[in-house]
Amino acid sequence: MKKTICFFWPSGPGNNFHKLLRLMKVVVLFLAVGLVVQPAYSAGGIDDQQQIRITGTVTDTETGNPMPGVNIQVKGTTIGAITDADGKYVINVTDRNAILVFSFIGYDTKEVPLAGKVVLDVAMSPTVTDLDEVVVVGYSTQKKANVIGSVTSLPGAQIQSLPTPTVAQALSGRLPGSIIIQMNDEPGQNTTRILIRGRSTLGGSRASNTSATAPLVIIDGVPGRSMNEIDPNDIETLSVLKDASAAIYGAQAANGVILITTKKGSEGAPRLNYQFYQGYMTPTVIPEVCDAAEYATMLSEYQVATGKPRTYTDQDIELFRSGEDPWQHPNTNWYKELIKNWTGTTRHNLSIDGGFRGMTYYFSAGYKLDDAFYKASSTKYKQFNVRTKLDLPITSWLKVGTELAGFQINRLYPYKSADAIVGQSTRLVPTTWAYWPNGLPGPDIEYGDNPVVTSTFEGGKDDQKTYRVLTTFNGTITVPFVKGLTLNGSYSYDLTNFYRKRFFKPWILYYPDWASAKRDPNTGFITDMNLIPTPRGLSYPQNHEDYSRTITNTILLSVNYTRKFGDHSLTLYGGFEQYTYDYNNLYGYRTYYISDLIQTMDAGADQDKNTTGGRSIYARKSYIGRASYDFRGKYLAEVVFRADGSLKYPPSSRWGYFPGFLLGWRASEEGFWKDNIAFINYFKLKASYGSMGMDPGSAFQYMNSFGLSSGMSFGTSAAIETAVGPPTVANPNITWEKQTTRNIGFESKWLRDLLHLNFEYFYNIRKDILATRDASVPAFTGLSLPQENIARVDNRGFEVEAGVHKNITPDLRIDLGGNFSYNHNEVVFMDEPAKAVPWQQLTGHPYNAWLMYKAIGIFEDDTYTVNGVANYPRWANAKPGDVIFEDVSGDGKIDGNDRILIDEVDVPETFYGVNLDATWKNFKLTVLVQGQGKFYKFNHYDERRGEAGNYFKWTYDNRWTPDNRKTNIARAFNRNDFYWAHAVNMSTYWLDNTAYCRLKNVVLTYNIPSQIFKGIGISRASVYFSGTNLALLYSATKKFDPEVSGQGVYPLMKTFAFGANITF
Repeated sequence: MKKTICFFWPSGPGNNFHKLLRLMKVVVLFLAVGLVVQPAYSAGGIDDQQQIRITGTVTDTETGNPMPGVNIQVKGTTIGAITDADGKYVINVTDRNAILVFSFIGYDTKEVPLAGKVVLDVAMSPTVTDLDEVVVVGYSTQKKANVIGSVTSLPGAQIQSLPTPTVAQALSGRLPGSIIIQMNDEPGQNTTRILIRGRSTLGGSRASNTSATAPLVIIDGVPGRSMNEIDPNDIETLSVLKDASAAIYGAQAANGVILITTKKGSEGAPRLNYQFYQGYMTPTVIPEVCDAAEYATMLSEYQVATGKPRTYTDQDIELFRSGEDPWQHPNTNWYKELIKNWTGTTRHNLSIDGGFRGMTYYFSAGYKLDDAFYKASSTKYKQFNVRTKLDLPITSWLKVGTELAGFQINRLYPYKSADAIVGQSTRLVPTTWAYWPNGLPGPDIEYGDNPVVTSTFEGGKDDQKTYRVLTTFNGTITVPFVKGLTLNGSYSYDLTNFYRKRFFKPWILYYPDWASAKRDPNTGFITDMNLIPTPRGLSYPQNHEDYSRTITNTILLSVNYTRKFGDHSLTLYGGFEQYTYDYNNLYGYRTYYISDLIQTMDAGADQDKNTTGGRSIYARKSYIGRASYDFRGKYLAEVVFRADGSLKYPPSSRWGYFPGFLLGWRASEEGFWKDNIAFINYFKLKASYGSMGMDPGSAFQYMNSFGLSSGMSFGTSAAIETAVGPPTVANPNITWEKQTTRNIGFESKWLRDLLHLNFEYFYNIRKDILATRDASVPAFTGLSLPQENIARVDNRGFEVEAGVHKNITPDLRIDLGGNFSYNHNEVVFMDEPAKAVPWQQLTGHPYNAWLMYKAIGIFEDDTYTVNGVANYPRWANAKPGDVIFEDVSGDGKIDGNDRILIDEVDVPETFYGVNLDATWKNFKLTVLVQGQGKFYKFNHYDERRGEAGNYFKWTYDNRWTPDNRKTNIARAFNRNDFYWAHAVNMSTYWLDNTAYCRLKNVVLTYNIPSQIFKGIGISRASVYFSGTNLALLYSATKKFDPEVSGQGVYPLMKTFAFGANITF
């Protein structure tokens, strides 16, 4: 049967290089034709050099008044003219088909072809600046000039201009105040940690992606929808609410709010758009480990120093290095055996929109496929998504609409997780075999771990399928007898079905039969040997099946009133919202399958089977209000309010009330400003104060709950009875976490919008945070009490944003911008037990500060020299080459009181981005540089190093030896044998600063001249080439990519891609 070649999804770049080369040639030819043909079309036919007199009048489109002083130029020449006091002009040209360029400050430049005319009247439109942009805020929209909250917005076009796997990754470095960290790049698991203005609460493990700090995400007015799955091509706008403006979302808004509005249709003939993206990915940084000779050398050093017999002789080490004896002295690079150099990612999107007589429609369909970098290609993420919107006017005063979105997502993984595959590739010793010389997979150290096999489906599959349907019905009544009054209603029903099947089975690894070895008579090296196939991993096949269903309902009823009374503008909004959440899950397990051919649940044995399940619900009712006022666009005020009632709290404290107050002053509209500070052509001062809340935990957590348990016998009977267990003690007084936020700042534009400079300072206080009374009821009492609303965390910081915007020539425009954010949180109270020394008290430090010893060097020798063992307080068994711990207490000994708290281990306090947009003729270049400040991460993975695992290369290079005493790397070690092992006494020796500056994105786009495809139904077309995570311009650590969680996770990927955007 003839094999079908999938052009856009290569099995490996090596197999598809020639196809890619052919495609590149076609694209280059396409660009070349565009560059050549464009001048040919724009030149037109050249008459003789006879002067042709052109006259006309230039007017303003809005007022119809004539415009004096307008500059007119014949495109491509130096011939020009200026309109007189009546807006009239005269200009002589030599080409009847020349193009006249009309330009005037504050108006859009207009290019008009003569097309043989000798009288040409032109109407020019005032330039719409970014101050006229509409920004989505809570339950409404506002002109950017009138926004007085701390709101950052990003048009969908900017998100789509940076091809990235998820929307969140496209935001990194572009939104001041938003910390966005890509913790790994595993397909389907590459969720991004997002924090708005850092951390303001407790909860979650150190540097983890926890819901306790995650912002509220609202898509098309509905909370809880996933930002990771939405197709970037469907996004119209994205806004981030950071201060009291978020108070209108009350109960869930304390961590900030991300608002996403998807596209809808616009009136006109149908427009069909197709976009595709093909990327090739390779790891940014791969952790380095020792080769066989280095590993054997370092292990031997440890064994000699501790008096243990050596595992490897000097001759073994030389054979590892030479590679002469692969059967007995392999030199395995586990990472190299596991991964391919390049893998692929594909995106396709097709959309159509249009409308007539007030009716509009929008439909899009998308496809996404990501492949892992394993040679086995066992890990994949596949997504199909559709989205449609229909808005229909029923009468002149009634309009209805419906939205429908669907997602089908398939995540496919092998039996072992990425941590167990990638992480173990850094641990497994290079002196064992990934593959034997005859190509069969080698043995494991333990648990069946041979990543070249566990990364395949030999051990079974983890097949996860998600089916998601999002529906919304809405209606708007424009009250005809009350000007400016509208009534709105919407109902959303979201359904998610999740099915997961994990059928796992033993896999075969091959062990040596040394007795059967055949050897070369000259060298004595083994040339062949029988290998014994051995089942590993599991004793029997086993089946796990999970099913869950999630249903959310959102009802929103609102009234909106907008009127302008002379110089006064007023907007009033009131609404009622109800949200419900219902989750059910069922899990089943069976084992002892006779065969893996039949994988149904009933084919397993009855012995050791298990079934479990559960349900959780949540409900919230809310009353919402907003009043906005402005006077002449200069004095701005806004009040927002929300009352939330949550099922998580008892009736007496069920309701939380969250107001927000915002003030703004556009000082640049004042006369004194225009007369004295005109070079700052726009300046707005703004301040806000508000209250927001959080309601963590489960529904009915204020009630004691009972549980069923089995395995108890009563009296003298041997029968096992089911029993009702004692209640979980509840807190009947539990209530809302509350945050007050204060914000002050300004926005400004200088020198007629040449420069912009914005600044904001914030101070957040989170009170009534749920925490346990660790001081009042110590753990040794054996009592377990519920959490109470007792803790407090303060968080403060600032944001700066600046940029330059300049038309260098008529064809070249440069926009250069940057932003810098700083935040710092402190635990003010959390009922912390008293410590023996004050510097170990967490109060006053950032949450999740890490208690450990401070490493200040390596003992050089056992003398009284500066870094000698005898010269400094030490552990009793300290030797030269061991890590020196600082005597913080100054008592002349090292003990637990010398540990200190390291602050910068949970959230980076500084985050920044620099972006460049350069447009020249039909080309556009977008460059994004992004980075973070000091942020410490664990620089090791898995303490089983030495006799049970390989060493990281950084622990080998420049390590202490008797011949290399002056160094900052400790001597050879084994597992946790020495006092300075991280699992024994954690110290800063095992931390690395992960501050970095990265060339995050580069995108070059070419807009193909319309003349090329004129007459074939295409209205616009562009092609682009992009790179993501291209280079680390600076990194404080060289051991791993500073953005990922550590050395044992799936690495971050560097992506090179090309794509096209075509509109018909």
